[in-house]
Amino acid sequence: MASERWLAGASRWLAAPKTPILGGVSASVRQGAPVPVGVRSMSAEAVAAEAPAAVEAAPAKLPTSVHGAQKPKKVRRKMVTWYGARISTDPTAPIVLRRRPTTPSQRHTAIIDKSFLWRGSPVKGLTKGQHSTGGRNRTGQITVWWRGGANKHNYRMIDFKRVSFTRVGVRAGVVERIEYDPNRSAFIALLRHPVDEGTFPAGHKKSLGDYLSYIVCPLGITMGQELLASRSQAVDIKTGNSMPLKYIPVGTLVHNIELTPGKGGVFCRSAGTSAQLLERDPVKGLALLRMQSKEQRYVQIDAMATIGAVSNPNKKNEVMGKAGRNRWKGWRSRVRGVSMNPVDHPHGGGEGKKGTGGPPVSPWGKQAKGKKTVLSRNLSPLISLPRWKAKRQSR
Repeated sequence: MASERWLAGASRWLAAPKTPILGGVSASVRQGAPVPVGVRSMSAEAVAAEAPAAVEAAPAKLPTSVHGAQKPKKVRRKMVTWYGARISTDPTAPIVLRRRPTTPSQRHTAIIDKSFLWRGSPVKGLTKGQHSTGGRNRTGQITVWWRGGANKHNYRMIDFKRVSFTRVGVRAGVVERIEYDPNRSAFIALLRHPVDEGTFPAGHKKSLGDYLSYIVCPLGITMGQELLASRSQAVDIKTGNSMPLKYIPVGTLVHNIELTPGKGGVFCRSAGTSAQLLERDPVKGLALLRMQSKEQRYVQIDAMATIGAVSNPNKKNEVMGKAGRNRWKGWRSRVRGVSMNPVDHPHGGGEGKKGTGGPPVSPWGKQAKGKKTVLSRNLSPLISLPRWKAKRQSR
């Protein structure tokens, strides 16, 4: 009976197609193991003869994971942007990124992409420590409400003059890197100045500012670009170059504008801002500028200004998304006047929800909405068109 079963199994095996045996070991038989019933053993010469043909016939195996399934190809997740902004590689004009709505705060968060900015620490010699005031003055009185609790950070010393008032000639600087500054909405750029120490006047005390300096980063500059600044002559009309207004063509956009020559720029230093030069009057020594608020005002013609606009123009589209991010920046939650007590605010007191009981006023009783804060007789004579009048004319 057993012999008949053996013969039947051997005949089925001989009739079935032969599977290749590589290296003397088949899929089910290992070298040195006893050969099961119904399996034919092969000699070393037969294995060597059949191995090349088996290798050629074997199909190429796909890369598999531990579980045997084919590895999926890595797909880069698309970056979600806001307002249809395209992905930008310009570090001076980053886009605003919206995060995936995994939490209620992430749903509304829209922050500036800082992946192209410098990730290291600032130059230590160009920074100084500062302490938080919590909105108090030197006598301890609260002068600015809702401030306090910000993250600690050093102050970056910015060169708003670009070149000293008494210097003659052109001062060049090469853009080393572009950095984030927690003290302002615009970015800052680190310049390295090539200095010939033989040109220093006698008795000059060298400092780090002779070789490195931070400036308000203009929009559109690149790493390695050379920026020029001069008070005594005109330089190329290129973004980032600085010179007096008397050398700048009419219609040019400028920023970091001086109010008093030699004191450093005070106008248009915030993110994305600029002013347009409308006219020059060499007789009066004045230049007319249209500011960001559409106000038109005169500035001395010898005042320095930088060509172009300020970096980070999408700062206005940023949304904090949660109260905690404002606390990191030192802004506490604002308490409404109607929720206070009568001793704390004119709107305070009463039972339940109620209105202000009259025109909205400040904590000190002054009208808060609709009252003019600047009288025409108090305007500076250098203001040609005040912003409130320019706004009314544009309607």
